Amino acid sequence: MAEDGFPRPVSDIVATIADLFRQQNRAEIAELLECAHARFEQTDYDNWNGGTYSWALRLEVPVPVFAGVEAKLESIEKDVVAKLKHFHRALPNHNLSEVTIVPDSAATPRQGTRNTPPSADVARRWRPGRFRLFLSHLAVDRVAVSKIKEALAQRGVDAFVAHEDIEPSLQWQSEIELALRSMHALAALVTPAFHQSKWTDQEVGWALGRGIPVVPVRLGADPYGLFGKFQGVPGSFERPADLAVSLVAALLVNPSSTVEMRRSLVRAFQEADSFVEAIALKELLIKAKGFDDSEKAALHGACVENNQVVGAFGVVRAINRLIGESPKPSVRPKPDADEVPF
Repeated sequence: MAEDGFPRPVSDIVATIADLFRQQNRAEIAELLECAHARFEQTDYDNWNGGTYSWALRLEVPVPVFAGVEAKLESIEKDVVAKLKHFHRALPNHNLSEVTIVPDSAATPRQGTRNTPPSADVARRWRPGRFRLFLSHLAVDRVAVSKIKEALAQRGVDAFVAHEDIEPSLQWQSEIELALRSMHALAALVTPAFHQSKWTDQEVGWALGRGIPVVPVRLGADPYGLFGKFQGVPGSFERPADLAVSLVAALLVNPSSTVEMRRSLVRAFQEADSFVEAIALKELLIKAKGFDDSEKAALHGACVENNQVVGAFGVVRAINRLIGESPKPSVRPKPDADEVPF
């Protein structure tokens, strides 16, 4: 199952629809879909026939693209819905009935569906439902970076440690490229010798060129060149947990990564497998903003169903303060004894 809960990856479906529009000489809609940041959002559920789900396709597109189609937005959304209905025949329990196209609030363009790696490769490389963070660093620091990766794993982030060897093999280079093509953000661990590597500058340049968020971490040196304009977060290899918290906090406030990071924190909270992890995630969740209804429902569910969340000191109380207590289910009155039901 795809990481947003829909049984097919959103990138695959959007790419197929874009290709259909292109084959039908409707390049404007095809290009809009190819540059969009797409996700499915569950809008309804009915337990009839083994469970029937309703989904909306949310598309965030760069502002220049949105400006060009704004006058005919309603018509385009209807045309995309019509294409989505083709998938209902293969997925009868999943109804795709709504499309919303909005301008991307990010200052830089996002990675769209074009040139996105196959979903099977992405699933092999990254843990489903987690924020995908590429750690650009020197090979000599790989032991310390592995500890940062472990600390991030407790905070909803799947980190790719780029350099296992000083000179990556050809096979490992292809894995690095796959991670670069499918990452949500890149963290540059800037040490005094960072610039001397022939790999790290290329990795940072790749992210900048694709409009992917870059978070420099100052580890005895400041960011430079094209990524010198970004405010780096301070860090220390001696305190990997603190560094992990700083990275997640930076990703939460970046408009290009905040939604994906918040969603990953919620998913990790649902799946927390220790009191320590539940508490660590709670501390980061209270820094997040803009929870939608499905995320609130997931958090409330974890506070009831996950024993590691329920038993972690102060966690349930903090989540209830953050998003409000779960609404109580309505109770239908019992019929009178002499009432005959029909």
